[in-house]
Amino acid sequence: MPGKPVPHRRGGERIRGDRLALGVLAQYRMATTEQMHWVIAPGVRIEQTRRRLAWLRQEGLVDCVTLPQAGRTRAPTAYGVQLACEWPELRGHRPSRTVSDPTAVRLKAGHTLTVTETALAFLEDARRRGELCQPLDWIPEVHGFGAQRYSG
Repeated sequence: MPGKPVPHRRGGERIRGDRLALGVLAQYRMATTEQMHWVIAPGVRIEQTRRRLAWLRQEGLVDCVTLPQAGRTRAPTAYGVQLACEWPELRGHRPSRTVSDPTAVRLKAGHTLTVTETALAFLEDARRRGELCQPLDWIPEVHGFGAQRYSG
């Protein structure tokens, strides 16, 4: 007699990739599909990145928003941020307070995507030079109350 069906299991490499993708979105706050591809997996076909993001969305960890100026963008859900912030590599990370407000996410999209593009430029330059620079090494600008302290 067969037992219960075994839930879909993902291999170790896939889990590491999913974790990196969610961690990047939690830290960067938003990215287009193309930006995510170049940040997390520039050596593979973009379809693999799309499948990864679709799976994270199916699991309720990532939202997909289509913006006129940027096309398909991804942002972490509140649950996705909560989960990612429990990992050692994001410990101490303060998530944006707007993550649970879709309207605020859309209104900040232009700025947030520009910050992600800046991170991508740093990553690509480091890769080109052969330097070790991982996607989570980039820390977006300080935001929120108290940020004025850091701007001369």
